[in-house]
Amino acid sequence: MSRSKRVFSTEFKQAVVQEVLSGESQVKVARKHSLSVNTVALWIKSYQTGSLGGEGTGDIQLTHLLAENRELKQLLGHKELQLEFLKRAQSFLNEKRSSTSLIASGGAGSRTKKNARS
Repeated sequence: MSRSKRVFSTEFKQAVVQEVLSGESQVKVARKHSLSVNTVALWIKSYQTGSLGGEGTGDIQLTHLLAENRELKQLLGHKELQLEFLKRAQSFLNEKRSSTSLIASGGAGSRTKKNARS
């Protein structure tokens, strides 16, 4: 007796793949759903390349990548602001230190006055 080929929906395949991607082993997931480990591995590979379920899966991946890109751009902008702030703070401190050292030494003109008195 030949076994008929089972057909699975894209949603089912994606659910199986998500179980594996969430940390469950391929073997456990395959046994749970009465699938071969090779079938699960093929579905994972198809999911990762964006070909599982045709364009829908690719759109999901594209949407995810665009969201991640947007988040990374926001983070980069925040880091650039922090860097600019730190550069300005360092510049301010450097100016303050140089003016403080001139005051502590009596300024640039006070040295010549001391030397003139001696």
